[in-house]
Amino acid sequence: MKLIKAGDVSGLKDLGVFAGWLMGIFLLGGLLWYGTQHARVNMMIRSVNMVLDALEDPRRLKSPLTSRSTPEQGSRFSLVGTNGRAVVFSVITEGTFVPFVAMISPEGKVEELVPLTGNPDRVFARLSPGMLTIHTRRIEAVEALIASQGDEE
Repeated sequence: MKLIKAGDVSGLKDLGVFAGWLMGIFLLGGLLWYGTQHARVNMMIRSVNMVLDALEDPRRLKSPLTSRSTPEQGSRFSLVGTNGRAVVFSVITEGTFVPFVAMISPEGKVEELVPLTGNPDRVFARLSPGMLTIHTRRIEAVEALIASQGDEE
């Protein structure tokens, strides 16, 4: 009993070549993503600091913070000159992508949400206060979890 006909072998070869190319593209993409992580973090720090400078905010991001076992709620950074932290995250509402930086006190409470856009008043007018409250509570919950576990590097 034959399971594969003679004409089907070329189709299997084509499928194998296609699958190999696809796996190679994903592998290359993953290696590039992993290999450029440091450069991407530095570009984010530089970009956020430029926006804070344009807004005449004296706070600056310093270096990324990592934790081993907490859910991600944006990218966490330490601040220059203080022991506060900042979380950079984005909100997508009504088809609008709005990046924010949340300034966090040493006690783990969100002090201020700073939109990283050209017109912050318009951003706050378009976003519902409930959505901002949800994100604020999530960030504070993650900060409380990190503080309780002592899980910060």
